[in-house]
Parts: sequence; C-alpha cells; structure tokens
Amino acid sequence: MIEAKGVTFKYDSVIALNNVSLRIERGLKYALLGANGAGKTTFLLHLNGILRPLSGKILYDGVEITYDRKALSNLRRRVGAVFQDPEVQLFSATVAEDVSFGPMNLGLSLEEVKRRVDDSLTACGIYELKERPTHFLSHGQKKLAAIAGVIAMEPQVIVLDEPIAGLDHVHREQVIDIFSRLNKRGVTLIMSTHDIDLAYEWADRVIVMKEGAVAGIGTPIEIFSDEQLLRSSFLYKPVVLEVYQRLIRRGLLKEGGNVPRFRDELIRGIEGAALKLPQGG
Repeated sequence: MIEAKGVTFKYDSVIALNNVSLRIERGLKYALLGANGAGKTTFLLHLNGILRPLSGKILYDGVEITYDRKALSNLRRRVGAVFQDPEVQLFSATVAEDVSFGPMNLGLSLEEVKRRVDDSLTACGIYELKERPTHFLSHGQKKLAAIAGVIAMEPQVIVLDEPIAGLDHVHREQVIDIFSRLNKRGVTLIMSTHDIDLAYEWADRVIVMKEGAVAGIGTPIEIFSDEQLLRSSFLYKPVVLEVYQRLIRRGLLKEGGNVPRFRDELIRGIEGAALKLPQGG
C-alpha cells in the first residue's frame, strides 16, 4: 500500500533517515519502535507528504508521491496523521468546528459533513463534548478530539506519533480500542510508540528503527525473540514473552504450541500447567 524506496532525509547536516526501504501492507497494524532519535517521527512525516525525501521516494498504491498542492491534498485524504501533541491539531473554537474542518475542505455537503462529525465524535466517545471549547478540554479529551478530526476524513491509512503518550489508563484504553475498531473496518495503522508491551500485543508487524535506518521488521514474536536486535536497538522484551520464556527455561511450562501474546493467554497457560502437576501429600 505504501512503500519507501531508499529514503534519505537530513535536518541541516544531521542524517535523520538513512536509505530507508520498506513496504506497508494494506489492512495491517504496525508498531514503529526505536530509541529517541531513531527516525520514527521523521519517517511518519514522510508518509503523508509533510516532509519530502532528500533522495529516494515514497509510493502510494504503486504510484510515486509528488509534492504539488493538488497531489498532497489527495494524499492527505487517504493518509491521516495524529501527532503526539494534540495542541498542534486543534485550532477551532469548539470541538465540532475542529472536527468539521477537514471534511468541509473536501467540498462535501453540509449533511455529509454533519454525519462525519457526529459519527467520528461518537466513535471516539466524546459526542457530548461537541460544543465544548477546545481550550477547556483535558489532555486526554484533546487527544480524542484530534483523533476524531482525522477519522472524519475517512482515510485509508492513519499514522500515529506516540498517540498514548501522557494519557491516563482510561484514556489509553479508549484510544487503543478506537484504533482496533478502525482496523477492523480496514484502516491501515502505523503507530510510533515506546510502549513495548502494547506493540507486542497490538501490532501485526513491528518495525524497529536505529540511527535513521530500519534495523528489523517482522511479526511481534519474531522481533521480540531476536535477542541481538533488542540489545543493539536498546529495546527490552515484553513482560508476557519474558515470563513465558523464563517458565519454559525452568521447566514449568512445556515448549510448543502458540506463544502467548496477551496476559490472559499466559495466565491460562500457567493455570493449565498447574492443573497437570501431581498433587503432593
């Protein structure tokens, strides 16, 4: 769906992306991992044309992205972006006005704009905040309003830069649920995050970046089972996988079958193993 071919980018003399080549497949959930300065945000900003490669190219559905105004407008209808700081996305007086901004610029009818605004606010669980001034929102509410604004554009792809950073547990779970429901509707998601456990549980594919280059890409189990990759990229194992592997090494669980990716799966495996232990007198 989206492909980067040899993409290089610099901030002045600092190389932010170094010959990045990878393919994003339609309908999957991607977690983008790496230490600060690894190039994650810079890469995301290339996917909807906010940044332009110094060399190399980005393709969407096999067609190279161009950077004239009309082409970028068409691209951003398809590829939405949610930034880490919602303040950079909210600029209208009320939540409804802010969410309607994108659909209005598409030249849609007022009825269609209203439908999209209501549907996206409902999907984000903030319909009751429709007429609330944006500057009266909490950080979590601002994040949800920013997401609603992107959803209202009905993009095929959404890039997410640290979308759960700074959120409390309730808003964190709410945001993750929104993204999962979008993906079930066919939306491709690419999320930059430092939350290793979330990446392991949530993603279909994990991309690891280091010093502006792609250090690894694969399924969560493939990536987090690669000890050398984790060490060299300053990453650690998710808790579920770490506990599972330690129990295997100690002989408390038998190797084989599906490796657990969720806490509940691990707990069921432990309970099942405990039931098979001989009862001592």
